[in-house]
Amino acid sequence: MCVQIYHIHLSNGKVIDVAEDYELPLEKGLVEEYRKANPEDVISIGDCLSGYCYIPKKNIIFISTGDVRTV
Repeated sequence: MCVQIYHIHLSNGKVIDVAEDYELPLEKGLVEEYRKANPEDVISIGDCLSGYCYIPKKNIIFISTGDVRTV
């Protein structure tokens, strides 16, 4: 299985790395969820194995892509 790594850059200077299935359609992925969210919305990131975190969209400065890895 291949995963796309994303780097979520927060307003407090921290960067959160998250992985997403590389085969996931774009309209169901993290970037599209971020794009469609209103400024007051909270974005859920994670999975049932590693857990979830919830980040207010207003705290995200930008999302950059990283490597594609095989897991």
